[in-house]
Amino acid sequence: MMKALIASTMMMLAAPAAAQSVTGTAGAQAAASRPVVVESYYRVKWGSEAEFKELYKRNEAPLLLEMQRKGFITNLRFDEPFTHFPGEARWTIRATITYRDAPSAVEVDGPYDQAFEEARKRLRPDKKIFDAEQARRFALMEDHWDVIVTPFEPQK
Repeated sequence: MMKALIASTMMMLAAPAAAQSVTGTAGAQAAASRPVVVESYYRVKWGSEAEFKELYKRNEAPLLLEMQRKGFITNLRFDEPFTHFPGEARWTIRATITYRDAPSAVEVDGPYDQAFEEARKRLRPDKKIFDAEQARRFALMEDHWDVIVTPFEPQK
């Protein structure tokens, strides 16, 4: 789901670069080779934060760190808000992931997905338990959304 959303957004981002290119190919290739920054927000049901964080630390974070070690991710940052937000604006955890390039962020069944599954098999060999814990983690969420961010330079 996340990769499909990111893929469609990357195509929109690549379109202006492709239009500026004589053939379109060079611009699209340049856009595809740039790092992609995704902010993933998780809003967890009240009272479920500790369990969600434990499951995230056990299942998701080690895999992301492994993908960073393999070079698919260049930067990882995990944050939680210092203050409280009301209703829809509230989020519990934000993971900011900088992928080295667009294929790492969006290509389905590509090298990233293959390396991720290999890491999952090594780090969490019991797939049944892993899947059950991931299902539980998702059940603890009220909402989840991903935002692709690009630099904004007002001085230019």
